[in-house]
Amino acid sequence: MIPSPGAPCAAPDEDDMPRGRRLHSYLGAAGLATLATMGAVAGSGCSGSSADEACVSDEMYFAEQTWSQVLNASCIGCHNPQGIAGNTSLVLKNSSEAGFLSANMEIFKQVATLEQGGESLVLLKPTQKVSHGGGNVIKEGSKEYEILTEMVRRYKEPSACETDTTAFFQGVQLASAPETLRMAALELLGRLPTEAEEKAVDEGGMEALDVILDQYLHEEAFYIRLKEIYGDVFNTDRYLMGEDAMGVIQSNRAMEGYEPRWYNGLQYDEALIEKYGAESWSDLVNTLRRYTVQGVAREPLELVAHVVRNDRPFTEILTADYMLVNPFSAKAYQIEAEFQNEADPTEFVEVKREGYPHSGVISSEMWLARHPTSETNLNRHRSRMVYQAFLGTDILKLAERRLDTSSVADFNPTRNNINCTVCHFNVDPVAGFFQKFGQVGNYNPERQWPETLIPPGFNGQSMVQDDFPTANVWGVQRLAYDPRFALAQIYNVLTGVTGQKQLLAPAPGEDNFENKFQAYLAQYYMFNEIADEFIASDYDIRLVFKALIKSPYFRARNFGGDLTPERQQELSQLTSSRFLTPEQLHRKIWAVSGYPWREGRFGTNYLLSTERYKLLYGGVDHLDVLQRIGEPNGIMANVSDRMANEMSCRSVPRDFSLPQEERLLFPNVDVSFEPQDRNGFDVDPAIDAIKQNIQYLHKRVLGESLDISHPEIERTYQLFLATWQEGVKGMAKAEDDPERISRDLPGDCHVNEEFWTSKPLPEEMRINGDETYTIRAWMAVMTYMLSDYRFLYQ
Repeated sequence: MIPSPGAPCAAPDEDDMPRGRRLHSYLGAAGLATLATMGAVAGSGCSGSSADEACVSDEMYFAEQTWSQVLNASCIGCHNPQGIAGNTSLVLKNSSEAGFLSANMEIFKQVATLEQGGESLVLLKPTQKVSHGGGNVIKEGSKEYEILTEMVRRYKEPSACETDTTAFFQGVQLASAPETLRMAALELLGRLPTEAEEKAVDEGGMEALDVILDQYLHEEAFYIRLKEIYGDVFNTDRYLMGEDAMGVIQSNRAMEGYEPRWYNGLQYDEALIEKYGAESWSDLVNTLRRYTVQGVAREPLELVAHVVRNDRPFTEILTADYMLVNPFSAKAYQIEAEFQNEADPTEFVEVKREGYPHSGVISSEMWLARHPTSETNLNRHRSRMVYQAFLGTDILKLAERRLDTSSVADFNPTRNNINCTVCHFNVDPVAGFFQKFGQVGNYNPERQWPETLIPPGFNGQSMVQDDFPTANVWGVQRLAYDPRFALAQIYNVLTGVTGQKQLLAPAPGEDNFENKFQAYLAQYYMFNEIADEFIASDYDIRLVFKALIKSPYFRARNFGGDLTPERQQELSQLTSSRFLTPEQLHRKIWAVSGYPWREGRFGTNYLLSTERYKLLYGGVDHLDVLQRIGEPNGIMANVSDRMANEMSCRSVPRDFSLPQEERLLFPNVDVSFEPQDRNGFDVDPAIDAIKQNIQYLHKRVLGESLDISHPEIERTYQLFLATWQEGVKGMAKAEDDPERISRDLPGDCHVNEEFWTSKPLPEEMRINGDETYTIRAWMAVMTYMLSDYRFLYQ
């Protein structure tokens, strides 16, 4: 059962828990692979809670008893679409399908309410009181029989109990409202909360956070993050590389009349160079090429943002009867469109192509080309991607079993052999949505659907031939309003904001089945509640983001008390400790330090370039590398070390060059604040100011609100002090001593120009030396914090 509420557990005393801060400390015995789990279950935790039998909802009884103990164990082997009982009234959904429990509860109800002689068929059939092809599988009076009897009773007399989606999380320590605010600001916008936002949440708690989240979800930065999340779902950014996007539409040029490389045919014109702000004619052509590729390649993701930005139902990502173009892709498609600024590559407008059956994302040539077909695949790959992205179902898991190839000897086995039909009865009808689209997506209304294949359709409904020319439009009108669509978007957002995949129902007999099933049910019913609210809101995807950010799956921080191994297993997926993606870390570095980690002022961003560290740091290129690495390795640790060193060199001296009131990092100290005098005596006012600034940095860089007497403040101060003492001692050595430390900063750390404009700074703002060694001591502190796992993780 889902654990009942119990007494809260005592939290461990942080003062008694010295922290191994450096990322490298987790490369030891514990291993980086366990760090994500450690974020939720580190230390000690609660023991397993006792079950509350007083009030169990019908949904929970069906899941825990009827499904788990009876149907999944004894019935679904035959009562599935391709099983021996596949043509009966009881055909159950596979556990790999989104929302399968709710669907099966309704399917089972239809049979359970049928009676013969006043007794339910679900009691008569398995006991062989009436003819049952499967024989006598349940004995009257057995535990399984009693479970079925109780379920039949509940169908007749529904319980007033409600499914409790919070009891499972009893004893879990959640991030506070201010902590959640910071996490949400970085996650959604890539920035830190403002002082006004922090004050509002400090005073108003979660209610105030709810209001601020609404604001966040309407900021332009949110749409960038939204496209990033769905970019990992669609992988269409593969076509941002080179001119591959142009190659796709070039192959469709003959039929559609496209002019993909329109920029190559331009005649030299000084006015055009000026209009687009180019430096030369060749620079202009390169700029127009880049803007055109951007417009073509990003069209599916721009559609996602466009739908949300304009407060439309999220189903429109499938049902949109238009496509988007920017001023440059419009020329490639040879489409007339009106723009407010014809030189702005970020302006996208709706257009319709004459004679083309638009169906949102899945009719985009970029999506179609990213998931190509062939003469033998016949759009089945596209069908699989539809199930995965829009129905939350991995269709391949329907047939996760050994296949005896010798048994596949039928004529047309995809229609006639049970080893094949288990997948193909689901895949092929949806593949029929794409019957008029070619290998890379070119539309041809003359293409014919092979009669040897299962007819196009959806959920058992066949498509009539009159709908074949616009089969994709017929399909999305059913896909978008299937209950699984709402759940699929929750899964997509969950992975985006936590890095975690949705839980899958464990198989009977699997190790720790009961514990895994409890964790699965907690998530299943919480997500079903969110899905109901999502649908009721007319598919406002912002509601999904808010619900997940406020949920334990984003906010879980720790547990108190002692955790039994069973409870640890239940909660192993409940963690908000997520290794930041290269894109997220890039934004966080910039937000915290005030500067990006890049080559020079306007050079390559190290974490955003596939030619630098993006792939080495676990990122994706949407071409060959599609899975992000969420568990750091040695290379990634080295990358983070280099980042910490280089960013402390860049940010610390530059921050000290600013007036004190404008500083982001050092508002409480100056370079003259030394902790000891030349006789080695403490300078108490300076020490107090240094510790106050350390306290400030813990909050800004690591998000920790620590008391000035906290052991971590003292540890960081000792690092500052030891570095300063060693530096001062080294600078005092004789000039001919090889161990003498220079009074100059390393060249890359010099500050002589304004960072963004390269404008020379006034002499009094320039920093090239470090006479007191305080700058380098603070650089050591910043390196320490920027390489801390609390900075590298969310």
